[in-house]
Amino acid sequence: MSEATPSFAAVFDEDSGEDATTGLFAQSAATASVDYSDMFGASGTGVGVLPGHGEITPRFDGDTGQLPAEACWAMQELIAAPYISVGNKKHWSAMMAHSEHIRSRLSELNLVLEINDEHGYAFTRQADDPNPQARAILKPRTLSLAASTLALYLYNQYIIAPEDAVVEKTDMVDHLLHYKPANDTDELGFRRRTDAAIKTLEDLSIIKAVKGSENRRFVVHGVITSILSAERVEALTARYAALAAGGAAPVSAVRGVDGGATDSDGLEDADG
Repeated sequence: MSEATPSFAAVFDEDSGEDATTGLFAQSAATASVDYSDMFGASGTGVGVLPGHGEITPRFDGDTGQLPAEACWAMQELIAAPYISVGNKKHWSAMMAHSEHIRSRLSELNLVLEINDEHGYAFTRQADDPNPQARAILKPRTLSLAASTLALYLYNQYIIAPEDAVVEKTDMVDHLLHYKPANDTDELGFRRRTDAAIKTLEDLSIIKAVKGSENRRFVVHGVITSILSAERVEALTARYAALAAGGAAPVSAVRGVDGGATDSDGLEDADG
């Protein structure tokens, strides 16, 4: 089972002004300058043939790929989507059947395939290639303070009841209220930031609205365990406990994990 997780700073260091760079919160960047045909066409087995799979049917005019169509689509999903879950029968089966070849193809683009068998999901993360010629395929994405605070709450809810990890929207709102400064009277702004944080995590497929609940109840997906490790939970808990008390998180609470202080004055600065 893979235990790799996106870097703490990349995901949660919204106060530093740096972008998130890896894993589940990354999105595909424009890659017009990347010559995929050269990468995917270089093989000693010949175009259109994959050992043990016979002839490969071209998917479009000029297709020189060497993977079956279903494997190509699964690889595209791995790059474009936050992750693939076991519930996605078509892409998951194709990815597992051709994981060795997909992993090799992705590595040519400086992407690493991570598969979590226990919770049933897979995602790609940007490899740390120090060569100045290396290009980042995944576009950075940073979580707001409200979204990262909510992610910690959802993690705890999942750990408590992984088989029935369903949260009410009212509970998420109530949780974020703990971090609302006492002198903040902008209720409309708080609701806006709260709704934006929930939508961010929903867009990233960390939570999903329960059908028929009119966005009042959400299922928490197991992928949350890949975002937060025990060390990150400890650091974030200390940070947000300080925020709830009306102060800034002590530097020692987060230094050494994300490489620096991540002080904040509260959710009024949550837009990221």
